[in-house]
Amino acid sequence: MLSYVLVSLLTIFQPDSEIRQSLYADRLFDQHAYRAAILEYKRLLYYRPDTAKADLAYYRIGLGYYHQGNQELARRKFEKVMQSFPDSPLYLQAQLMLGRTYFDAKNYSTARATFFQVANADTDGETAAQARYLRGWCYIHQQAWFKAISEFRTVQQLQPNTPLSQSATQLADMTYANTPLPLKSPRLAQWMSTVLPGTGQIYAGRLKNGLISGALSTVVFYLLVDSIREERYVDTVGICLVGSRFYLGNRDDAREWTIEHNRRLEADFVRRLKQQTRDNPPLIAQPKLPG
Repeated sequence: MLSYVLVSLLTIFQPDSEIRQSLYADRLFDQHAYRAAILEYKRLLYYRPDTAKADLAYYRIGLGYYHQGNQELARRKFEKVMQSFPDSPLYLQAQLMLGRTYFDAKNYSTARATFFQVANADTDGETAAQARYLRGWCYIHQQAWFKAISEFRTVQQLQPNTPLSQSATQLADMTYANTPLPLKSPRLAQWMSTVLPGTGQIYAGRLKNGLISGALSTVVFYLLVDSIREERYVDTVGICLVGSRFYLGNRDDAREWTIEHNRRLEADFVRRLKQQTRDNPPLIAQPKLPG
C-alpha cells in the first residue's frame, strides 16, 4: 500500500515518467488489483493522452471493470478501443470482450452477432476459434443444438490439438448424443386438462398435483350435479362461479408446469455441459492479454 502511494505521488509530480507509470499499472493489473490498476491507467491517459499505449490502457481499464462485475463501464471501454483505435492489434480482442459482456448479460442474440463479426475478421486465428466457441455457447443457451454443434466443430478445424479444441469436441459430441431434448408440449398439457382435469399436470410430471386436481374437479362436478338435481339454483350459480375459476386455473397450471418441466430439463443439460468441460478451458474462453 505504501509503495502504491509513493509511486502515485511520484507520478503526479513527474508526469513525464510514462514508462514507469505504464509498468506500475501493468504490475497492479497482473496482481489482480483491478481497482488500483484502473486508477493508474487513467492517470497515464490523463498526463499522456497521446501515449502509444493508449489502446492497451483503455482495454485493460475495460478488463478491470469486467473483472469487478461492472459490465456497463467495461462495455464502454471496449467500444472506446474499437472506435478510437480501429487499426490496433487489440481491436478484435476488445470486440471479443464486448461480446462477452452481452453474453454475461444473457443477451445471446447480440453476443452471437458480435462474435460472428470477430470470427469473420479473423477467419483462421485463435481469436476466431474463441469467437466460434462462444457462439456455440450462445446457441446452447438458445437451444439451437445443431448450430451449436456446427460452431464447436469449426473450433476443432481452426485450432486442432489445443485445449480449446478438446473442450469444443466434448461439447459437440455430448450435444449431438443428447439432443433434441425430450421436451413436452404445453399446448397438449393444456388440452389434456381441458378434457380431463389433472391429466395435464400428470403429463408434465406433477403426479401429486394432477391427482389432487382430478379429485377436486370430481368433487366440484358432484356438488354441481347434486345442486341441480335438488333444484338449489343459488348454490348451482355459486358452484359454477367457483368451479369455473378452478377449472380454468387447472388448465393454466398444466401449461405452466409443462413449461417449467422443459426449463428444468434444458437447465440440467446446460449444467451437465459445464461440468463436462470444467477441467478444460473456461466456459468463456479467456482472450490473450497483450503485455
